[in-house]
Amino acid sequence: MLDLLRRQKEENQKPVIEVTPKDVLFVGSAIEILREIKEKVDRIDFRLRELEKKFDERVSDKVLSENRFTQEIQGSEDIVERIVTEVKKVSRPLIPHKEKISIVESRRMEKIISLLQEYKTLSSFQLAQSIGLSRTRCNEYFKQMEGMGIVKGIDSGKERFYQLVE
Repeated sequence: MLDLLRRQKEENQKPVIEVTPKDVLFVGSAIEILREIKEKVDRIDFRLRELEKKFDERVSDKVLSENRFTQEIQGSEDIVERIVTEVKKVSRPLIPHKEKISIVESRRMEKIISLLQEYKTLSSFQLAQSIGLSRTRCNEYFKQMEGMGIVKGIDSGKERFYQLVE
């Protein structure tokens, strides 16, 4: 590939790069997602600056009463809750710490979670092919994760598919 580009450069030709419609669609989607994230970050940044101003006023002047200060920042709890909700939507579910599982099981479950985030639903057979374990062992992992409330099973004919709990 590099040789082709070098030869084209030496011959004063413009490099030829093939772009498929799928690539264009993927880049467009990525740009749109980045725009949405930027807008959210800008809104959070703006609100944070407002809160910093109010905090600075309170600390430097010590004029605001506790009640007035509380009233002025009352909306911040809602903002924090919305931020936490948004972060939970895009982050992967954590394996509960109270469960007594080994490090190996924990890592395998994290791998299963990442595969479910990528493919949305998987059967025990599909998971077995993806991570190289037996179908029976994959089914045991799904059952254990279902008991923990991480995944839920969906019956489809003879096969059972699993997806992440929202």
